[in-house]
Amino acid sequence: MEKRKLAEVTEQQQYFEAVPTSSPERDEGTRNMGLLYPFIISGGSNTEHYYFKHISNVTNHKFNIKPEYFGNEASYPEEFPKRINSILKNNADAKIFCVFDFDTIYNNKANQENHKRFVTSIKKEIAKGSVVLCPSMPSIEYWFLLHFINYTDLIKSCGTKLQSLLSPFMLPFFQNSKKKLLNLLKSEKCINNSEWVLKLCEGGKLDDAIQRAESNIALSEAKGELGEHSYSFVYKVFKD
Repeated sequence: MEKRKLAEVTEQQQYFEAVPTSSPERDEGTRNMGLLYPFIISGGSNTEHYYFKHISNVTNHKFNIKPEYFGNEASYPEEFPKRINSILKNNADAKIFCVFDFDTIYNNKANQENHKRFVTSIKKEIAKGSVVLCPSMPSIEYWFLLHFINYTDLIKSCGTKLQSLLSPFMLPFFQNSKKKLLNLLKSEKCINNSEWVLKLCEGGKLDDAIQRAESNIALSEAKGELGEHSYSFVYKVFKD
């Protein structure tokens, strides 16, 4: 029982930035809480969870990650509101980034309607800035691609085309693996080590991806052509 209590306290403390030990003069009845780290919620398999976990460990960008997976990527419109409400119930000032793939929406009219209802259900939180939507079209692997090249042609699904573009850059990160890259990035065994994220970010590649994603979206939106290109709003988690 004591171990369980300790684990719960430790998890709660990780939500906040560490702060210096209180001075002797400070009232012992007060607790100096640090900055509340932003929350990342995502669906899918292991990719997003381990990516942001490693980012938080090896860079200056710190997050609270909610890795409660659900089987079908397209079911996020039902799952995300539950997580958002749970976080805001206990952390009223939290900033929440919703990271999800958009190819399941782009190619399915029923999922498009579910997405619209989801956005409507959290419109107050979006307006307040508590919740920021960070879709990638087609998927987070496109966000990874922007670390290497500035590719904006529309890729409608996370499949052969995206894998062919990304594999030459990222497969060397995983030596002695015979898996295809997109399967490899979903394998907990293959990505639980932070080395692949270190290599992904080294040499200023993370900054390159942020700049490319932001400028490409701004240009596409100015022309009213966002739906005609691939894009990733994941850059927002590093800007706010």
